[in-house]
Amino acid sequence: MKQIIPFFSLSRQWNNLKKTIEPKILKLLESNQFVGGPYISDLEKKFSEYIGSTHTIGCNSGTDALWLALKALKVEPNSIVLTTPFSFIASSSEIAAHRANPVFIDIDETYNISPSKIETWLKLHAIKNDKQVIHKKTGRKVSGIITVDLFGQCANYDAIKKIADEWNLWIIEDACQAVGAHIASKLFTNKKAGTLGDIACFSLYPTKNLGVCGDGGLLTTNNPELAQKLYKLRNHGRKSNYEYECYGINSRLDAIQALVATEKLEILDQLNNQRREIAQKYTERLKKLDSIKTPDETIGHHVYHQYCIQTENRDALKKHLTDQNIGTNIFYPKSLDKIPYLTPLKELQTECPVAHKATQTILALPVWPELTDQEIDCVCGCIEAFATKPVAEKLS
Repeated sequence: MKQIIPFFSLSRQWNNLKKTIEPKILKLLESNQFVGGPYISDLEKKFSEYIGSTHTIGCNSGTDALWLALKALKVEPNSIVLTTPFSFIASSSEIAAHRANPVFIDIDETYNISPSKIETWLKLHAIKNDKQVIHKKTGRKVSGIITVDLFGQCANYDAIKKIADEWNLWIIEDACQAVGAHIASKLFTNKKAGTLGDIACFSLYPTKNLGVCGDGGLLTTNNPELAQKLYKLRNHGRKSNYEYECYGINSRLDAIQALVATEKLEILDQLNNQRREIAQKYTERLKKLDSIKTPDETIGHHVYHQYCIQTENRDALKKHLTDQNIGTNIFYPKSLDKIPYLTPLKELQTECPVAHKATQTILALPVWPELTDQEIDCVCGCIEAFATKPVAEKLS
């Protein structure tokens, strides 16, 4: 029987952690403190200390975090937000949820939004008008930028921040895949993901580097006014019980998820380092293959939420690995500019050839922290065997 290597598994991690976490969950259940209270505030305090932000606000999911961030920054209907076409849909769908318009700017070799293409788009399509940025053809306001720290690597915030300051745009940092990543640059010296925009958003979904036992999210900011807005918005716009100051939603992080996140935060760097070690082993083996492009780690400290290779024979390689009981995934099979409801106006549609190419060639390999050296060797060996096949045999 062939060895089975799943694309992702939590079973080994849970076996390592359950003796510590199970008694604490039982104590929480006995306390009846399920919503709000000390478990939430403890996580918010420790997460702020971990990433170096002044405020952390728990919420229901990474998607809600994006919605709340846009609401706090007062994104207006029909306004424009620049963002990446190569991401999970939430980074754009929440713009549309506010009846604003995502405009897609192509990516670079890191899979993150390209600063040079942001600048080019603004110079070609926008003008400054009384401290506002206006789209020339539609007259719509350009409000800000949503970046995505994709697969665990920060975007190029030195360049993006310079552009945002010049054009008076805010930045929402979607760091849902990059908890623990950091950037080393002239402007941001060893600053962690979550401190690089006006507001940052994190997901605690079980598959994330800091995953919990269900949905969960966090927002971070160093702006006290934005923090106070976010605290209200996540809880029906309340200032206090039955004192409502603005429209808000029910997006509270529950105590069990906060407890699990707090416990796993203690070992997050260890888990991220295990991911980095696996990535290094993959890269050392696979970079020798002419038909495989390994990830570029060019912006600071990558935490490898995903390890993605590119190859022209992606679909055939995926089938080959599946036949060998090795799990893989495709992030992402379609770029977001190809989803009609996100960009209904022709005047706001853009060309994103780098993202389109990635959708046809990218393949994610298993990179969960508890993979063994033997399993890593098996994955690499199967890819090497495929890469050395004659072309006709690969396609058969």
